[in-house]
Amino acid sequence: MDWNDLRVFLAVARQGSALGAAVELAVNQTTVGRRLDALERALGLKLIERSQSGSRLTAAGEKLLPKAEKIEAEFAALSQQVSAFQRDLSGTLRLTLSDLSANMLMPALAEFRALYPEITVELIITDRFLDIAAGEADIAMRGTDRLEDSDLVARKLAQFEFAICCSRAYAARHGVPTAPEDLKDHILVGGEQEVANLPIVKWMFEQAPDAEVRCRSNSLGNMIMAVRNGLGVGPAPLLMMLEHPELVLCMTPEPPMMGGSWLVTRQDVKNTPRVRAFIDFFVPYFEGEMRKATEAYEASQRSA
Repeated sequence: MDWNDLRVFLAVARQGSALGAAVELAVNQTTVGRRLDALERALGLKLIERSQSGSRLTAAGEKLLPKAEKIEAEFAALSQQVSAFQRDLSGTLRLTLSDLSANMLMPALAEFRALYPEITVELIITDRFLDIAAGEADIAMRGTDRLEDSDLVARKLAQFEFAICCSRAYAARHGVPTAPEDLKDHILVGGEQEVANLPIVKWMFEQAPDAEVRCRSNSLGNMIMAVRNGLGVGPAPLLMMLEHPELVLCMTPEPPMMGGSWLVTRQDVKNTPRVRAFIDFFVPYFEGEMRKATEAYEASQRSA
């Protein structure tokens, strides 16, 4: 059955004629007759007797009318819920993340915008962990090896290994440090504020506390950009070696220094339509991108 055919049956039953049904539904009488014929063919039953004086329900039509009215009521309730949901799929969604993650996220945001044009994603770009519980943002994408215990809801997106690297231009001028003890003889790119406390940054300076530092940043993405531009030796996710061929792998710490990406939100907002829509879209997108990057890196290592 087609719901539009059933609507015609209900309109004819209420109005007592094809003309009345056509007026109610804002269609012509031919459409009313065609849809009613289609419904009767689909059911294999005669529902309405039509004559010059009007239309009346057959015995089958009388019996099916209450069921059709119940379907109409359920459909109206469904339509109201959909409308309410669509109204909630609007407004502003505040997302906090690092500049490194924000740059990676831009293609995904373009796709999300096409799917949900009424939702505005407001990016709060910082390496500082904003207080999600206090409402400083709706969702956070956090780069850390592990999260502190809290009442927040978190989804781990990926885990990756950090490396120490430099640029090809730097390597041409100063050589490549290949062991932790070599770092003391090289120029390092330093971190500030929260970035200085990242495990990989702390490890690097533990190996060479007195090394020369000509550039510091409170942004991991900016630190990596400084390394890519030859300002010194510094940390980067191992997967970035493939994405940025100007980077040269110097060393990986032992044991491996791992990082992770997490999506974090509050329990009370996680199922609101715009937050749920973002999570349901972004999680498989990010996991797919990480999977492709990992497969490409592993293939490059096999062919090296």
